[in-house]
Amino acid sequence: MPAAGPAAARGVGAVVVAAGQGHRFGASRPKQFVDLCGMPVLAWSVRTLMNHPDVDRVVVVLSPPRAASPPAWLPEGVLVVPGGVFRADSVRAGVEALAGDVETVLVHDGARPFVSAELVSRVVDGARNGPVVPAIAVEDTVKRVDEGGWIEETVPRDRLRRVQTPQGFPVAVLNRTHALDDAGAWEAQDAAAMTDDALLCERLGIDVSTVEGDPANLKITTARDLALARAMVETGLIAAGN
Repeated sequence: MPAAGPAAARGVGAVVVAAGQGHRFGASRPKQFVDLCGMPVLAWSVRTLMNHPDVDRVVVVLSPPRAASPPAWLPEGVLVVPGGVFRADSVRAGVEALAGDVETVLVHDGARPFVSAELVSRVVDGARNGPVVPAIAVEDTVKRVDEGGWIEETVPRDRLRRVQTPQGFPVAVLNRTHALDDAGAWEAQDAAAMTDDALLCERLGIDVSTVEGDPANLKITTARDLALARAMVETGLIAAGN
């Protein structure tokens, strides 16, 4: 069963955010608990992080009802805590659950099952020098449109990137952003729009660097994404039980 006491980490801690309800997915349960080739979606990334030599502690943030009765399939040693109304609230709860000697925090989306050990290593190394996010180049042509759907311009894509998780931060930086949230610096509509922690840093003028992401590190948002993820495992693009 998952651990329920205080965390005791050294150096690097990971917070896996999985408190969302996944309304866009359209299933009877949140996407992170749906089966993906023999394991729940959430279990894939949790296991990768638990097995990584640089990660000392993993906290999984669930909705309050699920945190009160955590899934038995979560690995031994995982700490489970209840999340909040907004994503930033859930991240803060996870960070607060980590031990005081954690210097670097990885924040990962529980709906991204195929995070690789190599990507985790790149983020950990980058985060020792400041906030860092994995990013991949945009390959499609990108257009900006007006409210009526008419094209206004073609956006140069050479400097555009699609951002992934895990995102890495010195714990002091995350504590600073969340302290401002506690002080009411973010309006409710702002909090709802905070889709990643790098955006919080941007709002404060804190520089965020990038490392090379992984095209296989897809996020499961819709049933189509889940079908693609299953196909990636079934065709051997992702090792079963990665």
